[in-house]
Formats: sequence, structure tokens, C-alpha cells
Amino acid sequence: MSGEADADDPGPGLPAAAVDAVDTGPGDPVVVARQFLNAVAWGEHHTIWELLGREGRTAVLRVATTRGMDEALAARLRDGVASPGDQDVFLTDLVNGLRADLTGTDLDALEVEAEPGPQEDGRARVLLIAPVAASLGVPGLPVGSVELADDGGTWLGQRLVPRLSR
Repeated sequence: MSGEADADDPGPGLPAAAVDAVDTGPGDPVVVARQFLNAVAWGEHHTIWELLGREGRTAVLRVATTRGMDEALAARLRDGVASPGDQDVFLTDLVNGLRADLTGTDLDALEVEAEPGPQEDGRARVLLIAPVAASLGVPGLPVGSVELADDGGTWLGQRLVPRLSR
């Protein structure tokens, strides 16, 4: 083994104390999805990063590099050694991208609920539901979902999946 970091391994990204500071509950993916959604709504970019698991961080860094981010900067972000300025610029862009995925929805009004039915062990999907007028006779419209994975007893987000109209 060379001792070099794997390019697809986002590593810890933030000091353990910062990750521990996020209250993700004893194991409730719905609570974590709500925290993630609130962080997107309120632009709490550091909280979003804290709530992203390894798979999610790998994905966003891969997208960033394919869109022109310097590989060295991506590695510093992955390893948690980027300058505060570089980290803030990247995370602000991440928040804006997540908000763009949910364009047209009132993020503060969205409700979250576990997807019904069986789910893969250690994985969960939480639906994002936009409330609608009661006169329509439906409980709400799904606008997306948050996919999460259990990481040693802590649920962390892996993907925000918008539901696109066809």
C-alpha cells in the first residue's frame, strides 16, 4: 500500500469534534433527513457537510472535479485541510446546487417521512413531501428524497434525489 489517500475516499472531511456536534439522534434517519433539509433551507453549509456520509462526500467532490475543480483542492476538502475560505466557497456552491435541485418548492414547508416498505439493511430513504390544499384530497406531493446510510450507528446523508416532472 502506498500510503496515499484514495481519490474516491473523502475521508473525515471535518474534525471528529465537529461531526460529533451534530445531533443526529439515536438512529432515526427521518430526524437526520429533516436536519439536512433544514440546513439546505437555511444555508448552513458546514452542517450539510457534517451530515454527508462518505458516499455523499465522494459524489459531490467527483461532480466538482468534473466541473473544473482542481484535484488538489478536492483532495484538501476531502482530507479536511482546505483553507476556511476554500471550504466556504465550495460548501456555499454545494448549498446552491442542492437548492437548485429543489427549485420551486418551499423548503421550509416540506415534510419528511420514511419511505414505506422494506429497505436495504443499513440504508434508508426519506421522502420529501410538499403539502397541498386539503381540497385536492391527497396528503401531499413527493418532490424528492434523501438517501441515507447507517455509519456506525449514525445516519448520514448520501444523496438528495429530486423528483423531476416528466
